[in-house]
Amino acid sequence: MLTIGEVAKKVEITIGAIRFYERKGLLKPAARSEQNNRLYSDDDLNWLVFIKCLRETGMCVEDIKTYYDKVNEGTSTLPERTKLIQDQRQKLLADIEEKKAQLVHLDKKLERYYRGENY
Repeated sequence: MLTIGEVAKKVEITIGAIRFYERKGLLKPAARSEQNNRLYSDDDLNWLVFIKCLRETGMCVEDIKTYYDKVNEGTSTLPERTKLIQDQRQKLLADIEEKKAQLVHLDKKLERYYRGENY
């Protein structure tokens, strides 16, 4: 079992974020030590890594909650969970294409500057 500080360090998120995810119902309430400190399992750690991944792709907390609830409902929800992840994947691909276009624009601006143009 890991403490909240150890988990935060391993996942590279804040302790506040972990508490927030607990309050929002994205993470089951932590076990407690004799000193009443939160304790987390490897499964909790892995789930937090996935939450972080989803957040970094731009998925909102509400959609992650929906996904988490579906996971807890069991395998019958696999098609719905698959759809949520596929939709997020498509959004991420669109974001990547937009970033690529922005990068091209910046590169063209730099090329003009390197040629001595002032605009």
